Order: sequence, then C-alpha cells, then structure tokens
Amino acid sequence: MSDVKDAKPTRTPGGKIALWLFYGFCLYIAWATARYFWVVSGVTDGEMGSLGGKLLGALMGLLVLGSVAAVLGWVAWYTRPRSDFHRE
Repeated sequence: MSDVKDAKPTRTPGGKIALWLFYGFCLYIAWATARYFWVVSGVTDGEMGSLGGKLLGALMGLLVLGSVAAVLGWVAWYTRPRSDFHRE
C-alpha cells in the first residue's frame, strides 16, 4: 500500500470567487423575484394590474437575470477543478 496520497484537484482562488459570485447571484434572483411579486401584488390598475401583465413582467425580469446567471454559471463551471489535474 502506498503512503502517497492522491492529490485532489482544488479550485483556484479565482474559481472560488466565481463560484461564490454565482451562489450570491442565485440568492439575489430569488430575493428579487419574491420582492417583485410582493411589490407588484399591490398594483391594481393599468396594464400591470392584470395577472398576465404581472407574469409577463416577472418573465422579462427573470430573462435578464437568468442570462446574467448563465454567464456567471459558465464562468464557475469553466474554473472548476479538473479531474485530469496532475502536478508533476
């Protein structure tokens, strides 16, 4: 049996920052969506007074936030620890 431990791949500091930015932004999306419905639920007149208008506004906001989250998620995925990581 070998006493040499296999080196586990770890994230670089930049990768850790990217992952925490992604986590934080996902929490922000959940908070912003909940706040949107809380604030907009009080609107009763105009185009935003209908359920369809409220849902359409939420969908548009989630599209913008989702596209930013997709970019942050890609950066976090790209900076992940590699399984083919070898230090010689």
